[in-house]
Amino acid sequence: MGALLLCVLHIDVVRAHDASCVELSKLTHEELARYSFAVGKDAAAMQLLVPDHQYVTGEVRVIVQPIFDASDPAEDQWLYRWVDRLHLNTRSELIEAVILFRPGEPVQVSTMLESERILRAKSYLYDARIIPRRLCGNRVDVDVVVRDVWTLYPSFDFSRSGGNNAYEYGIIDTNLLGAGQTLSVFFQKDEDRDGTGVWYQNPNVAGSRIAFETLWENNSDGSRYVVDVGQPFYGLDVRRALGVRLEDTDQEQGLFVLGDKFAEFRQQYQQLGLGGGVSNGEHQGHTFRWLAGYAYEEHKFSAVPGAVPPNPFPVDRTLGYPWIGFAGIEDQFDKSVNVDRIFRTEDLDLGRKYNVLLGWSDDFFGGDDTRRAVLRADYRDGIRRGDTHLLFYGTKLHGYWNFELDQTEQVIAEAFAMYRQRQTGRFSLAGTLRGTVVHNLPTDLQLLGGGDTGLRGYPSRYQWGNRSFLVSLEERYFSDIYIARLLRLGFAMFVDAGRTWFSNGPSGDGFGVLADVGFGVRFESTRTRQDRVLHVDFAFPLVDGPDVESMQILVAVEERF
Repeated sequence: MGALLLCVLHIDVVRAHDASCVELSKLTHEELARYSFAVGKDAAAMQLLVPDHQYVTGEVRVIVQPIFDASDPAEDQWLYRWVDRLHLNTRSELIEAVILFRPGEPVQVSTMLESERILRAKSYLYDARIIPRRLCGNRVDVDVVVRDVWTLYPSFDFSRSGGNNAYEYGIIDTNLLGAGQTLSVFFQKDEDRDGTGVWYQNPNVAGSRIAFETLWENNSDGSRYVVDVGQPFYGLDVRRALGVRLEDTDQEQGLFVLGDKFAEFRQQYQQLGLGGGVSNGEHQGHTFRWLAGYAYEEHKFSAVPGAVPPNPFPVDRTLGYPWIGFAGIEDQFDKSVNVDRIFRTEDLDLGRKYNVLLGWSDDFFGGDDTRRAVLRADYRDGIRRGDTHLLFYGTKLHGYWNFELDQTEQVIAEAFAMYRQRQTGRFSLAGTLRGTVVHNLPTDLQLLGGGDTGLRGYPSRYQWGNRSFLVSLEERYFSDIYIARLLRLGFAMFVDAGRTWFSNGPSGDGFGVLADVGFGVRFESTRTRQDRVLHVDFAFPLVDGPDVESMQILVAVEERF
């Protein structure tokens, strides 16, 4: 009798609890498995929550969609079904490790939106949505919907810019065993060197927030080793971070002008970086971080037998410095489509971001006998006006003050602006303006301009100087062509103009303002890693110069349109 009474009371409590719940989304598990990632379709459920209110996370339900949707007649093909059967789906535990909230923990709307952006940035996912399902008092149940892409494949990357070819082939998996890890074994060749390498990355070691990355390369002119491990600021509300990076590189390096190498030397570079930071978390859309660490850089130079050395020859230098820094981040994102991707969800970062780093290098901290003050300062911001106009802009100032010579050295100052104008749903105007000024660069460093830096009609590393600017305008068309449900197509017409020169140096052939016009095709896969857009451009120079051909064909894999 007592057990029956307890059972009745439990049923009454559940009924009372259910009566106080509000269904925010009525999508069933089966409907979520076929969910279409259309921008704005899921906004209603999130808008039912109070933006700045702190809820408690209830049930988190993860739905991982396969690469193809067999319920769609257009994708119900034997080849697509075969691909889905071979593919190992991303593990639900990985998705739970990536998002910023756990059952029983506090959660806000901003946390859900940020988690959605973090998931969308993963190369092994096509898209992601976080949809509040049910609100019971202060507890919110959540659905996390993601769609997989194919991640294991023989890799072959070919690029051509400025008349030079580069390629890489091997095998890569960016979602090893569905665990979000990357393993790549590759061979690469460009005009500077060729070699083999292995790259491994695990951003969530054992389901934790600790990230690990290592790279090994054995090249025709030397080798490179990198190890990077630590817990980064993986979210805006994260309170602490700590990491260490080691690098050892030995390679031959050239100096260039008019696309030709005129000098060569060997550089041995060693780096140790140790740093971390603390934060009070996110408050009213802003995050501030206080940073500190230690950096060590050693540059040693030697002659390459049989090669023409630079004149003057690069001087060895070693920097060892403790540093302090400060960073500010504004949480202001907008979700859009057809800006820099083809019919794919884009998270436009419109928030103000800035950081400053100050350091002091001398022999006491492991540097050479030259005392140097170190400065790193960066700033960027974004503006949106309606659905038509977008502007992103920023500046950078990096350099040293040499107390022995009482002057600045290795100063690099940059400014950029990117404009996007949506003309119709398919047509868009894209403009880029970039300017760079350098001062007292060491002999081993150059400011170069050419086909590899945006002047698509000219050879790579064509111009050399201490001043540089580039202006580029591109009319874009986002077509509805969808080849075999695999590739989206876009088209572009462009004009580029720019120059790299010495403010008090040579002028004449190869050192004037260069310009080109052209057209191109863009291919974006919807079934493989999301950070790849294939560019095929045909560029025609408007200003002649030494070794300039009548047309340049460029093939490259980029992250954007």
